[in-house]
Amino acid sequence: MVTLAHISDLHCGEASHSRLDRAREVINSLGCDVVVATGDITHSGRRGEFAVARRFFAHLNAPIVGCPGNHDAPVFDPMARVLAPFARFDSLGLASRWDSSCGLVSIRGLNSARAIQARWDWSQGAYGRRDFSALSNSFARGARFRIIACHHPPHGPLQKRIAISTRGLERALPHLTGEHVFLCGHLHHAADFAVGGLPHLRVITAPTLTSKRERGEAPGFRVMEFSQSLTVTTWRWRGNEYSPAVA
Repeated sequence: MVTLAHISDLHCGEASHSRLDRAREVINSLGCDVVVATGDITHSGRRGEFAVARRFFAHLNAPIVGCPGNHDAPVFDPMARVLAPFARFDSLGLASRWDSSCGLVSIRGLNSARAIQARWDWSQGAYGRRDFSALSNSFARGARFRIIACHHPPHGPLQKRIAISTRGLERALPHLTGEHVFLCGHLHHAADFAVGGLPHLRVITAPTLTSKRERGEAPGFRVMEFSQSLTVTTWRWRGNEYSPAVA
């Protein structure tokens, strides 16, 4: 069996450090094989916020696959946002791929965030056709579970909390033949749903790990256990502790 912790939307710089410390302790206690962090690691893309994130990741006892979110491009440094929007994220040194030794799970990270876009809402994501073509060909051969880790889901669940308008779906998603699972953030909401019209593509989103932007749902993370099937458990912050949510 392979155990994975899915964390997202840490928003370091806005988030509580005590929650980060407790999340690290709980995730380490679970003995996870891998941790997947799906973006918005920082709140404004500041160097100090990335320093907080770096300390958090340094003390996780598992490989970490990560991808940036829209908040990880510098907000208050226009030059860096234009010339090297994700250089600070890249300096974290998170992996972009991971394959389980048993051959069961193959994970690939994908950057769906854009620092500048030709539309008003730069927080929205985009999928690139070439990115998906390369990604599709990179999964470990024979892996039962092919996981795409990106910040933005293709679309939101039926009861979405915020508007989702991810561009490039028509050109990118046809490159994915066979079953794939998207691990995403952005919503600050735990959901599990199929991509409209493409039931072989499943989306699993995580709540914010530590942000104050809870959007009506307690912070937390998700734990996935892969064997012949996939079991997902949501852990929630209650009082001063993360604990498994009661279904």
